[in-house]
Amino acid sequence: MKKIVMLGMVLGISFFTIACQKDRVDSEKINDIFKKEEYVKIELGENYHQSIVLFALQDEKAVIPKGVKWGLPKYRAKNTIGVSFGEEGVETYKADGEMYPELYAKSYLSSISRLNLTVKEVKDSNYHIKVADKKQLEWFEKELYTMSTMVIGDSYELSGVSIEFDQQYRPIKKIFQLKKKDTTMLGKEEKESINCTQKFSYKIGMMEFNRQFRRVKKMIEKN
Repeated sequence: MKKIVMLGMVLGISFFTIACQKDRVDSEKINDIFKKEEYVKIELGENYHQSIVLFALQDEKAVIPKGVKWGLPKYRAKNTIGVSFGEEGVETYKADGEMYPELYAKSYLSSISRLNLTVKEVKDSNYHIKVADKKQLEWFEKELYTMSTMVIGDSYELSGVSIEFDQQYRPIKKIFQLKKKDTTMLGKEEKESINCTQKFSYKIGMMEFNRQFRRVKKMIEKN
């Protein structure tokens, strides 16, 4: 009986996914589809100041719950940001997108948004968009410079960006392809590219987000 129930659930999810795909018209914009998303988790490579950021997109909230490499957890609720500095104390204040840009979803998504992709373009590319245009690469290069520890321009140049999408036309992976300016320079381009990767997940929900948000908010306000 349990196997029958599980099979029914799998088939139900499959039919739902197919139905969602059929509802999409070729001219529909990916940006419009993404605006309806409520929660997203972004996992980041080694070249970032943190490893995970959770977003409640409709509520304009964000939290960095764990895996912080430099500094300690922080949160954002609209224009209010709470930051812990460990033994140095905490601070809660009003801020804009230029302060702690990692707490703003646009920091990770604006370059993709500027591509203004349609459902047809994503389908025709087999859900794998490759960016090579010089002007478009400048958008991603600026993002990488702002968000990561990479010093683009001195040692590396951005030769391309790959963006993978799921069957619902949502970005699930962004890979920055780096190229050395000096071939005698130590280090591997492939490793640095992997360390710049961003992964997007939509499996988190309200309960998980709120639990992580309350934990970090309480920790910061307690101090």
